[in-house]
Amino acid sequence: MTAAAPTPRTGIIAGFNKGHVTTRRARQASGKDRLHAPHKKLRAVKAIITDLVGLSPMERRVQEMLRVGKEKRALKFCKKRLGNFVGAKKRRAKIEEGLRKRH
Repeated sequence: MTAAAPTPRTGIIAGFNKGHVTTRRARQASGKDRLHAPHKKLRAVKAIITDLVGLSPMERRVQEMLRVGKEKRALKFCKKRLGNFVGAKKRRAKIEEGLRKRH
């Protein structure tokens, strides 16, 4: 969560910027922020695992829905299983991409 840079303290007793005049220190990246950084090694490992093991049962079911042309049903199924709409769209797109590569 990145907020806009707050205005500096004014030294006034009241108002939004009340309080002693201070210099703000740069915020260090927390562990949660580091998760969003790209991980080439992790992506490579996941790709190898997917090649060896194959798709999960959920992904196989979505793949079957996409084969018969039920894109909306596949999206609803992904959303139900994954919990959010954006993640569901990404997963469906990933599986569609895999289908396109195979055919």
